[in-house]
Amino acid sequence: MYAVLLAALAVAVSSAQAEKLCDHEVVLDEQGRLLPWTSFDHVVRGSMEYIKDCPTAATKFGNDPWYLITSKLTEKGAFNRNQNNQGSNVYYAAETLSRYYAYSGDRAAFDAVRKLVDRVLMYHTPDDWAWPRVPRTQDNSPDGEYTDEESEPDKMCMVGSGYIRFYKLTGEKKYLEAAVSIARTIAKHAGKGNADESPLPFRVNLKTGEILDCYTANMIAAVGLFDDLIGLGHNENGIFSEKRDALRQWVLDYPVKNNRWSGYYEDVKTNHENFNQQLPIETARYMMRREETSSDWKTIVPALITWSRTRFGQTKQFGATSIREQDTCFLEMSSHTARYASVVAQWYGISGNPSDREEARASFALAAYSAFSKYSQGGRAVNYVGIGYVSPWFSDSYFDYLPHILDGMAELPDMAPADEDHILGSTSTITDVVYSKNGITYRTFDPGGAETLRITFRPRVLADGISLAPEKWTYGEYRGVPGVLRISRTNATRIQVESSE
Repeated sequence: MYAVLLAALAVAVSSAQAEKLCDHEVVLDEQGRLLPWTSFDHVVRGSMEYIKDCPTAATKFGNDPWYLITSKLTEKGAFNRNQNNQGSNVYYAAETLSRYYAYSGDRAAFDAVRKLVDRVLMYHTPDDWAWPRVPRTQDNSPDGEYTDEESEPDKMCMVGSGYIRFYKLTGEKKYLEAAVSIARTIAKHAGKGNADESPLPFRVNLKTGEILDCYTANMIAAVGLFDDLIGLGHNENGIFSEKRDALRQWVLDYPVKNNRWSGYYEDVKTNHENFNQQLPIETARYMMRREETSSDWKTIVPALITWSRTRFGQTKQFGATSIREQDTCFLEMSSHTARYASVVAQWYGISGNPSDREEARASFALAAYSAFSKYSQGGRAVNYVGIGYVSPWFSDSYFDYLPHILDGMAELPDMAPADEDHILGSTSTITDVVYSKNGITYRTFDPGGAETLRITFRPRVLADGISLAPEKWTYGEYRGVPGVLRISRTNATRIQVESSE
């Protein structure tokens, strides 16, 4: 349906002259603006089909999906044994699952993420190591066994937040308990920091405690972990909130002011002048979600977006901002373009500025072109990383790509299909959802929160079996898009949306 609409709107370059982005012909609208080559629903579903049915390789555990063994594939999507970045993948896989499940109701996706989460959990460090009961966040001898002594504290925190998300999705307390153990170790090692040394080092020897790299600007990862646990009632007699506040202040005092946004990627050796877009953009995302971070957040957030665009987004593709990864890998990548677009779209929800909306819309359109490379088969998307980087990575092509597209749907609902029913976003975690004809029933982890849906029918809304007060929900046009239902919940976890006709 969406492809037909695009064809109707598009100003097609003649087939003889058609320009391409990655493997797809460029699609423009009547104003010459870039459109996605296919629907975002197609991108998301095809990518998840690949992860759910990922090829396997033999390890000591049997046949492991490739994402447990290696970080990237060959251009054609063949197995390519490479250092794995399983730590950051846990975080983004859990974030992808939480959004995709709410959007689709597809419980089959749980199994793929569980394999990754459980494998990382299996290899936590012994109690007598300098960094006890924490995950190994990378695998330099990729074989599905995570035994490295070298690891990164910011990725440990990301794993902890991934565990918490998976706990909320499944109710299994072992994941919450593992996250608490990680936070205790992080709190023990977190110092004050300064302009040259972050409160937590970037790389350490887990067994001896030796600091291998003293600086990363990614303290928001630790702040987020402490936030998640405090919200669940785990504060260790105030220690977690004390450490969170100190780490948050360091971010405001140093990288927010001096823009030394370095230290994230596992495969890059020490280089504190190698800046990247990931950290300022994710810091901006955090600040919009946690407005109490700073009274100046409405000034800081657009400044971080502008800095990232100025340094890494100077290249335009058919008018769309294309984001490069980092100074030492200065290549355009769709995950980072989608990340940027999702944060700009979130900022648009605050600014109301149409130029912010168009900036996000165009970058999302561009980010779609790396999906479904010519090597894809049977509806399973083999995704390039992006323009100029064709070898797929499980992070950039899947786990750290899809959640940004799904976040975009919540902010720009016209990215979602107009002829289907979907939960597009929630401030909570959707723990159970059932889609039926002219109906959606879902449960949330938190009793208070808000959801955005795009639906095809005129609804009535029930909360815990009782009609939800009219002032708690709206249906109709939202940001110029028809059929959008917005729900605000207080003391309710079971929502039923059904046809009123």
